[in-house]
Amino acid sequence: MKKNGPQDTCYAVLYDAKDADYISKLNPDDLFSLIYQKSSIFKTMSKADDVVTFPGLSYCMQLILGSQTTRFTFMCAGSSSNTADPFKQTLGSEAASRLNMSISGSMTRSGQALRFVGNFPASFQTITVRESGVNTNSVPNSGILLNRNVFSSSPITHISGGTAFTLASLITFSSVTTWA
Repeated sequence: MKKNGPQDTCYAVLYDAKDADYISKLNPDDLFSLIYQKSSIFKTMSKADDVVTFPGLSYCMQLILGSQTTRFTFMCAGSSSNTADPFKQTLGSEAASRLNMSISGSMTRSGQALRFVGNFPASFQTITVRESGVNTNSVPNSGILLNRNVFSSSPITHISGGTAFTLASLITFSSVTTWA
């Protein structure tokens, strides 16, 4: 028996601070297109296929039903390479602040896909990004975590003032199919 459900793919891309304005003005389709083309504008790229959390999925249903109204608005980054857990609601070692995607990034839906893009500025703290997630709250280690992605084999290292980075998460929902 094979079952298909939400698929979560996240990309972490690092680029020179001078390219941050250009990247931040891209619409999500154009950004993902550059990522898929492995554009030379990116100094480092990493891809993670990890998990949508069970509490995050439950919260999505509450949003659909209207019993919740707070959207997934914040991208969080961390440095832990612990394995993703669908029950865990925090990153292993989260950075001191989260990025509000409604200010520096985007949140879009197209068909059965959700796209979350967080453009972290050059001024963001120095960090080796090994994990990321999308959350409802601006305060680290709080809120509902929709997903957790781990870049354990190829993290990106951001140096404050020298580089900027983007975390782009694509969550695709598909119906459950059973094969005999």
